[in-house]
Amino acid sequence: MNRGFFGQGGIGAASTHRTIRARSQRAMDRSRRSAWARGLAAAVLVGFAGAWNGPTVLALVVASGLTAFDLGRRDRDERSKLAAANGFVRDPYGTAMQVAFLLLMCAGAFENRSPDRTWEPPGGYGVAGMAMILLGVRLRQSAARALGRHFTVVLSVLPDHELVSSGPYRWLRHPNYAGLLLIALGTGIMVRSPLFLVGTLALWLPLALLRIRAEERVLRGHLGERWNEYANDRWSLLPGLY
Repeated sequence: MNRGFFGQGGIGAASTHRTIRARSQRAMDRSRRSAWARGLAAAVLVGFAGAWNGPTVLALVVASGLTAFDLGRRDRDERSKLAAANGFVRDPYGTAMQVAFLLLMCAGAFENRSPDRTWEPPGGYGVAGMAMILLGVRLRQSAARALGRHFTVVLSVLPDHELVSSGPYRWLRHPNYAGLLLIALGTGIMVRSPLFLVGTLALWLPLALLRIRAEERVLRGHLGERWNEYANDRWSLLPGLY
């Protein structure tokens, strides 16, 4: 009798494990399909904005598709994990920033849509823009290494959240946003799009500042006086300015 009881328990446990694995696999498949759909939609939208003309437009199409795919993949995965850990915070500004950046890419493609555009040497604008992009990427990578598992696309505060003082966080409270700003400005300069640059400063940056305020409000509520002391010793986004 005991052998039968334990045998049934083993079968039941194995069946439960297979069910959990199957559900996890289905969730991963849905996440992957959703990310691919977002990437494809972003690429098509930018392509139509630029009339699919010229190497600059095609470069923006590829960049938009890859960015939307990566953000979609990480966003869905992180939301499910953080919800399970009670660390997810509702965040309308994050989505708005992603939409704003997609509109900027459309603006850059629109201003480079001429069928007469052909490949040409990058020149001073291209070199300056690429340098800013690489600096922004490097800054974001440094921020990600310093934060470790706390580096997420979605807004989150975990129960064991800690203040980080290493890497770029020695000087800035939000080096990730500073890196994104450099990438956006660098892209606008590299593709020589005044509309892209104006949109970055008039649309994307205000949304980023609103998200920073929301993020700091959550951190202040979670960490209290420790956050105030931390914030007083560091610039928010731009050293010497803000």
